[in-house]
Amino acid sequence: MNHFMRVAVLSAVLGAGSAWAQGLGQTDQKLLTDLAMANMAEIESAKLALQKTQSDRVKSFAQQMVDDHSKGLEDVRKVAAARNVTLPTELDAKNKAMAVKLEKLSGDKFDRTYMAQAGVKAHKEAQQLVSKGETSAQDSEVKALITRLQPTIHQHLNNAEQLNAAIKGGTTAGASGTQGTTGSGARVRAGNAPADETSSRTPGSTGTSKPDSSTRPERR
Repeated sequence: MNHFMRVAVLSAVLGAGSAWAQGLGQTDQKLLTDLAMANMAEIESAKLALQKTQSDRVKSFAQQMVDDHSKGLEDVRKVAAARNVTLPTELDAKNKAMAVKLEKLSGDKFDRTYMAQAGVKAHKEAQQLVSKGETSAQDSEVKALITRLQPTIHQHLNNAEQLNAAIKGGTTAGASGTQGTTGSGARVRAGNAPADETSSRTPGSTGTSKPDSSTRPERR
């Protein structure tokens, strides 16, 4: 009799735990899973960036990603634990493939790919995720989590877009020193402008009309 009662109690406990997770709703469970994956992916790619990049600005950005997304992941895990939701412990196939791709790159190619993918694209996706979660989330704790994460994601996206644009500009026109060369080129053109104008006046009607008007009084 006692054995049957133990089984009944255990079944009730397991059933309650399952009902708790199910009561959270599939949408909220998926939100927590996706948020965890997004944070994990950012942490892993940022750690790789800290090892491979030679850029101080990219390194600073990557360190911020490790710090902020580690806190974000911990926050997601706390809510998931309170709601009896099991989160992934490793990257999915998509993010593993990106990690492999980044691992094979170096120098400027790495910086450009890292900032474009893990910097801009991933944070746009994260922003879309939390924006959607604002309206779709049902659980109060999940809603509060999204509210806490959103400002950080927005800030990361802004920083990523600015740094990505700077890297693109720096590599197409060179580094900051090459941009200075472009500036000096502009100054050279400005310096040559008067010479060009003078040469254009000499053969032109404007250039010849002035000497003619000045010689006419002498002929009189």
